[in-house]
Amino acid sequence: MASLLISAGIRRVRAAVFLCFLGTGVLGLAQEPADGDLTNLSIEELAHVKISSASRYLEDARKAPSAVTVITADEIARYGWRTLAEVLRSARGFYTAYDRHYTYLGLQGFLQTGDYNARILLLINGHRVNENLYDSALLGTEFPLDLDLIDRIEIVRGPGSSLYGTNAVLGVVNVITRQASGPATVEVSGETLSYLGRAGRLTGTLQKGRLSGVMSGSLFESAGHSKLFYPEFAAPETNNGWAEDVDGDRYAQGFADIQYGNLRVQGLYSSRLKVIPTGSYGSNFNDPDDRTTNTRGYVDATYSWKLAANTDLHLRGYYDTYRLWGTFAYGGADPATRSLLISEAAADWGGLEIVLEHRLGRHRLVAGASSEYNFRIDQKYYYPGQPTFLSDHANPWLMAPFGEMELNLTPKLTVNAGGRMDWYSTFGTALSPRFALMYFPNSRTSLKYIYSQAFRAPDAYDIYFSNNLDPTKPSQTLTPEDIHSHMVVFERGLTSWLGVTVDGFHNRLDQVIENQPDASGNPDYVNAGIDRGKGVELEVDAKRASGWAARASYTLADTQDGVSKTVSENSPRQLAKLHAAIPVYGRAFAGLELLYTDAQQNYQGVRIASSLLTNVTVSTKPLWGGWKFSASCYNAFDRRWATPTGPEVIQSAVPQDGRSYRFKVTYTRRIERERSKH
Repeated sequence: MASLLISAGIRRVRAAVFLCFLGTGVLGLAQEPADGDLTNLSIEELAHVKISSASRYLEDARKAPSAVTVITADEIARYGWRTLAEVLRSARGFYTAYDRHYTYLGLQGFLQTGDYNARILLLINGHRVNENLYDSALLGTEFPLDLDLIDRIEIVRGPGSSLYGTNAVLGVVNVITRQASGPATVEVSGETLSYLGRAGRLTGTLQKGRLSGVMSGSLFESAGHSKLFYPEFAAPETNNGWAEDVDGDRYAQGFADIQYGNLRVQGLYSSRLKVIPTGSYGSNFNDPDDRTTNTRGYVDATYSWKLAANTDLHLRGYYDTYRLWGTFAYGGADPATRSLLISEAAADWGGLEIVLEHRLGRHRLVAGASSEYNFRIDQKYYYPGQPTFLSDHANPWLMAPFGEMELNLTPKLTVNAGGRMDWYSTFGTALSPRFALMYFPNSRTSLKYIYSQAFRAPDAYDIYFSNNLDPTKPSQTLTPEDIHSHMVVFERGLTSWLGVTVDGFHNRLDQVIENQPDASGNPDYVNAGIDRGKGVELEVDAKRASGWAARASYTLADTQDGVSKTVSENSPRQLAKLHAAIPVYGRAFAGLELLYTDAQQNYQGVRIASSLLTNVTVSTKPLWGGWKFSASCYNAFDRRWATPTGPEVIQSAVPQDGRSYRFKVTYTRRIERERSKH
């Protein structure tokens, strides 16, 4: 009875939100002033938007030594993206895979499921979010920040280890959160989704003199699919292939960002629980005890000094924590044989970083150093009531100097060169240089050549898991993965509202860390893989002053396994995307997203069919003093599609969601202190 009442209540909420939403279109209220954000800038103005992620200082996007994409908060709202993975999937060259546990990100033909996106460096306001145990960059519902708190996302393609160190192999994604401005506000947001999903958020902002702050908390819960069919388990002892009520997903998040003058302190906490329906890692299929909980948090403090008119010093200190708790059932449903494997992992680390920025006339120099120490990295696996069969404790550390020089030789010619040298207690030294030659014949055109080298350090799981699982096996030293990348980028503003970008890339990834089971079947991580990739990308971007906007992109990639000389796993040859935003009655936008992904094969060599998805969102600007509404339909034509999996999943491909919906309401209220009456 309770479930029926809840379902009825949710249906009524959906109907009410939908009717309110339709009303906004019928009213056709007067045009309100344009929003003061990047969305309203022309193509020509966007080329001169200041970004900080490519070179660690503010610079024009067109002068950055990389191919850069900036995605704004308004774009996230207008296209109805629900997770960071969906945001990144919209950008040229990116694609995703989801095994109903974690979401994986591919770029320019490289995607290795099971590596937890360790070759993408994920930042929030410049703080490294990849944790220190698995190096994971969590992007789906496991991403630890509510998307409503984002001001913009800076996507820097290509290796970035020359300034950031490990993980910045394929690209750097820096999520910039919004800041308080104007009067204090309270914002409340609620949404209902398919599969009994619901989410809520409460955010407060304050600005008073030199003090400003943002504080927010979010909750999300979804029952997931009630029934999922996997033919690989179509046998009576495994429920004839049906996974029932084992796709649940929920999280709780908190974020705070306080600034006083030049001091900024930010903190984050997130805990996400996911029930796993696929019987991964050989566990019982259709067992509700197959689940993991990821908990991530950090506190970050930065302070900036202006030492002179042309010199700035930035100091950052931080403390991070990560926890993983997983349970996996084995031995079938019979209590006599059934057992529960417990997986515990914990990491705590801290670090310091100092960066000096100095301008020498028209040139610029950045120099810095960072150090990091792991207070603990613990891994433990055991069955309750039995001795622990793997328990490891480690305290690795690292230190690194880095620097970069921008030489503006002429107003039209710039050379950018620099590098970083990391020293790890686990394996030694890794060197990461970067060189860029950039030519700007006029204010609308740029031509860049970038050579860069980057690395991914072996993570704690790679190093310690297999070596400690079998103490009798000779230990071996893993070395970092190493990429050499060449990229050519051409950007041209054809008119004030139309621009085009063409880039070509050639990548060589060596010493890829792969899981190769030993003679006993236990996982063993070795430097064995070699990947080669090349391709070209084309993007056309249009933005009219009236609010019309469109972006179309096409990627052609050829990525091969350097050992077998065959097409790399999880590597679609072609990607094509179209995004269009259309103003409606001056108060709303209709957003259309088309995503085509070419066929690809998984690690087993099984071909995964191509997919074409259509997503539609209608969203409003603020109405009646602070109300905003949006309605989204995903996979509008209910197409069947699937994404590849990794070795931890028996299924060659995991089917993805059919048609689904989201309805969202946000209310913002200013809090103004009443003036006393005399």
